[in-house]
Amino acid sequence: MFKLFKKGVNFKGVKTGCVKCWEITAKTVCILFIPIPIMVPVFAAWYLIFLKNHAHFSDGMEGIVTAAWIPVFGILYSLLAVIEITTVWTEYKTIRTAVKQYDIDKFMELRDEEMSPLLHIIVVTFSVFLLTGFMALNYPSFRDGTIVVMSTAYLLTLILAIIIEIDNPCSGFWYIKSIPEEWLKINPKTWREHINQEKRENFRKKREALEIDIKIVETEV
Repeated sequence: MFKLFKKGVNFKGVKTGCVKCWEITAKTVCILFIPIPIMVPVFAAWYLIFLKNHAHFSDGMEGIVTAAWIPVFGILYSLLAVIEITTVWTEYKTIRTAVKQYDIDKFMELRDEEMSPLLHIIVVTFSVFLLTGFMALNYPSFRDGTIVVMSTAYLLTLILAIIIEIDNPCSGFWYIKSIPEEWLKINPKTWREHINQEKRENFRKKREALEIDIKIVETEV
């Protein structure tokens, strides 16, 4: 018989779908609101330091900034952001797979793994320089400057907020719901020490055997 539409394998009904859609929408709205508090001091800095004092680049310098400074910093920032997003997303997917396969060892291995603060520092530094380039431009009107500066600050902050959110899959808005509650009560450091106890014992035996061999060789020499 001819079928016009086939339900997906994971389709669980209209009610469940609506609840999931509402949950995702609510989380998305919360994430989209995170950069707004950052935009307030950015706007104040742009207005009080640059706009009010007419602290703009000269015409010649403005051409250099728009042709070289902003594009170069923008490209470097994009590369760093892509590296961070790819790294945290790979770990996020690995943790989800570990939960689905009930692989607690893999979960404990990655649970407290976080992106190095040094990478966050360099991304934030590029964001500041990139945003400063936009703030120091001479805009035709207050409205034009507000739109450009605020939208740039919003997007740069949103990218960092999403990276931090994905980097913490056990908490925050976008946490993995299927993680067993008892897993979250285990201290990852204690778990790894217990798992690695046998490995440390084997290492100690090998080291002692190696030291004995060295002493024998030195005696023979």
